[in-house]
Amino acid sequence: MNGALDVTTDRIFEYRHLRPADLRPPQSPDVFFDPADTEVGIWATVDLVKPGCTVLDLGSGSGAAAAAVARAGAGHVHGLDISPNSVRWASEHYALETEHRRVTFGIADYALSTPSGLLDRCPFDSPPTVVTSNPPYVPLPRPEVSKKVSIDGGPDGLHWVRSVVRHAAGMGSDLGITIGSYSSPGAAAALLHNSGYGISSVTLSALRLGDHTLKNMEMVLNLEARGEGPLLRAEDGIVYYLIVGLSCRRIVGTACGAANPALPPDGLLALLQLACTSRTLALETLDNSPRTWPVPIRILVLPDEPRRHHC
Repeated sequence: MNGALDVTTDRIFEYRHLRPADLRPPQSPDVFFDPADTEVGIWATVDLVKPGCTVLDLGSGSGAAAAAVARAGAGHVHGLDISPNSVRWASEHYALETEHRRVTFGIADYALSTPSGLLDRCPFDSPPTVVTSNPPYVPLPRPEVSKKVSIDGGPDGLHWVRSVVRHAAGMGSDLGITIGSYSSPGAAAALLHNSGYGISSVTLSALRLGDHTLKNMEMVLNLEARGEGPLLRAEDGIVYYLIVGLSCRRIVGTACGAANPALPPDGLLALLQLACTSRTLALETLDNSPRTWPVPIRILVLPDEPRRHHC
């Protein structure tokens, strides 16, 4: 899509991919559950899915995203997670999908693996068409990693993102990845560009800061002060961040242009900075912006979900 995008036509006010059963918290509190976060990541992946393709989900958590991506048309989605409890829950909760072998799960620590090592753990005959991940991205002091492994992204929020990008690039796969607006988006865009990716669409949703972020606000505020971590201070007096779903296509050896539109590396941070000047969760400042975006921008305005499992 070229030229200005009227984002008012791309606002969505309900969950489209997560079903009612997916919106019920797992019985185990140590299984990741954050519906808005998950829905954004699904959109970023579905934008890349072709009918019957294979998808590798790194850090698959409850399995909700993997099941939703399969329902959206992927032929086989394989989720890998470090937590045996999460893999057990996902395998049991999505038994119908696993029975037909369209969704499968396994245990692996992608941070300690090589791309070839991960492929050895996949039931695919060739590298996956798409790698997807909703990795930990909250900027927290590194000692927090042993306490909240599902959200701790290190001081800049990109500690695990770098591993995911490295794996996807090593496999030659397209990439759907989720970060936060406070997760050094300028650095993330540069990382993607330097790894051979072009951002082909962006999905945004505002979410209130979680308890662990609020307890470590100095990390977030330091990033914001450097211009890297924009926050949305809404008219309701609550501070929000933006969940950012990035659909990224491999562009190695392919020039960006009309046939392969991509957001410029400096465009992501500019987009988020503009969105965060909004006063509402609809991100109204993106309407009629003097700057045009060469790729589709989707805005999700979802019901607030106070129950979130960050294990």
